[in-house]
Amino acid sequence: MRPPDFYLVSTENSDMEEPRRCWRVKRLATADRDDLLLVKIDPPLSGKNYGMSEGELELVIVAARLKEGSLFPVRSWPVYVYVARSLIGNPELRDTMTSDEFKLIAWAELYPSEQDARLKVM
Repeated sequence: MRPPDFYLVSTENSDMEEPRRCWRVKRLATADRDDLLLVKIDPPLSGKNYGMSEGELELVIVAARLKEGSLFPVRSWPVYVYVARSLIGNPELRDTMTSDEFKLIAWAELYPSEQDARLKVM
């Protein structure tokens, strides 16, 4: 497997205090914005903590939270992001989504390295 593209961590969500490796899957768009990014995370989150009846949450959608933040391309680190989960199956097969097809689950930050992510939470 290729090296992670970046690391996701949050001090506001106890499930995401430990840095998670992230790989870009694809860019997504909604009617309001075209800068959402579907990412695979490892380790996955427990789906039960996020309204799923079973399974793990290994695909999340991230979007820059601040106007000066950008994922396409990343201009500066960290990138402050919204983290959402898809409410539809197979979001990787889609290019666009509607706002009722995903749900915000956290605020977090993206870092270029695991070390940078760990320094954030210490």
